Amino acid sequence: MPASFAALSAAERAAALADPGSLHVLAAGAESGTVTATARLDGRPLLLALTDGHQRGGTIGLAEANQLGDLVARAERRRMPVVVCWDTGGVRVQEGPAALGAAAALGVRLARLALTGTRVVTLVTGPRGCFGAPSVIAALGHRTLVGRDALWGLTGPRLLEDGEAHADAARAVMRGSARQRAGHASAAVGDAPSAVRGAVAAALARPLVRCGALAALDRGLALTAGLLTQLDPPEADRPAGLPRQRDFFAYSFRGHWRTLEPSVRLGLVHAAWGELGGTRTLGIILGPERSPHGLGVAEAHAVLAAVRQAVAAVPRAPIVTFLFCRGHASDLRQERAGLPRALAECLRGLMVARLAGHPLLCVLGGGAYGAAYLSIAAPSHRVLALRGTAVAPMAPRVLAAFSKLREIRTAAESPQDLAALVPNIRLVESVVRLPRALSEELRAVEAAGERGARQRFAL
Repeated sequence: MPASFAALSAAERAAALADPGSLHVLAAGAESGTVTATARLDGRPLLLALTDGHQRGGTIGLAEANQLGDLVARAERRRMPVVVCWDTGGVRVQEGPAALGAAAALGVRLARLALTGTRVVTLVTGPRGCFGAPSVIAALGHRTLVGRDALWGLTGPRLLEDGEAHADAARAVMRGSARQRAGHASAAVGDAPSAVRGAVAAALARPLVRCGALAALDRGLALTAGLLTQLDPPEADRPAGLPRQRDFFAYSFRGHWRTLEPSVRLGLVHAAWGELGGTRTLGIILGPERSPHGLGVAEAHAVLAAVRQAVAAVPRAPIVTFLFCRGHASDLRQERAGLPRALAECLRGLMVARLAGHPLLCVLGGGAYGAAYLSIAAPSHRVLALRGTAVAPMAPRVLAAFSKLREIRTAAESPQDLAALVPNIRLVESVVRLPRALSEELRAVEAAGERGARQRFAL
């Protein structure tokens, strides 16, 4: 067996982690090399999922997301620990919105699995490391282990910065040892198979801490507040060059929304309490649509702060998010501050609110790309899309750079409408019709009734 764990295929990594004779492969992707299996590690039964950067860049498409989703379903039934080994370039661009929707659904299920007490451990390793939406999913478990020389980031170094010198700087920021020093990863591990096996076993043995919803949200807020201090220069309340943001609540609802009091303003986030259809509701806007800035650490922190207010103030108050910014921030300072971890905490916080009984709705406008869709829209009970909304695994600027780099061409007939591609999406005809549509959706979600106000969460 090679001395390098990263050099192994997904199947070989699974064998290296498992006790001799205990590995049972459940599924193996013929084209992608993705493997799911049952095994034992130091006698402990567990479920394994491994992607393979040696084949198709380890990218996640519909087939891989469904394969991993089947493993999560097994974990939900049997309450078995899950170890996910990410070695991936991200969501498969060629499959477009459908692949992003499937990967986002996988992330939500993993977050729920971890929050409700099934142990989830992530390992980032291999020739690809972990990029794109999976980089956020990688931080949703209880422990995130990163190979010392593996790369973990949202945007690939060659797409993040122009020029090889800048790409080298990005690689230095994303390297596992740097992530561990900055507190973004639980531990950085050596590349010998025995070292990786030992680190995974130790992570599985760590006790879980169970707490209520507010304590879980406070943990996320403390973490994202720490990440904010790592931004250089520090994040201002309004990013430079941001156009003046109109009061969406007053403008769009035409009297159907009555603002009660402001809640949070930071970066692209404006949150406020109001009445919608006679129900006290928390609205969170992330925009405006044409802002050159994307969802960053500050926005993740602000969303968490607003959600915490909702959980503390009104039992099962509806939370409606409006995602109008194009995608996640793609710049080196945000990556250096731990953007994948911040967006994971944002997704986790919304899932805490959902499991605590709060109806979650999300409205998309203009475009929703990659990790922004995953961390804000995907945890919702329902996602509404304004006419003309587009979705893609990458924002247009990054997608264009990726296509040029990889010589990928998007088919001219590829559909752009999110509502036509992602299951259970309802198309809203216009902004003016939002009040009625949202009131109907709120009633439907409340009637379906997730009543988990006394849920305990495992961290």
